[in-house]
Amino acid sequence: MSFWAASPMPDQTPPHNILKPEQIDRVADALLALTREVWVLRDRQIVLEQVLADRGIEVTAGIDQLQPSPELQTKLDRERDRLIARITEALQGPE
Repeated sequence: MSFWAASPMPDQTPPHNILKPEQIDRVADALLALTREVWVLRDRQIVLEQVLADRGIEVTAGIDQLQPSPELQTKLDRERDRLIARITEALQGPE
């Protein structure tokens, strides 16, 4: 299994009562927005890997097998935490 498939999630799990029942529309909006963003990233990743392969640069196996350095892992963790925080903040809305 590659690092990317097994990448751990943060230990800070939000409480289960993070939303009120009347906030369900926020969840739907956030899910749709997140799905659009994930697709854009996935689409670009597929296209980038194909462009590189077309030029004789095969990166897919390298991506699958990469074990990040401590510095890269710190950067990945920081970006993951920022994304989770933005989503959580959007779901909670203004107080």
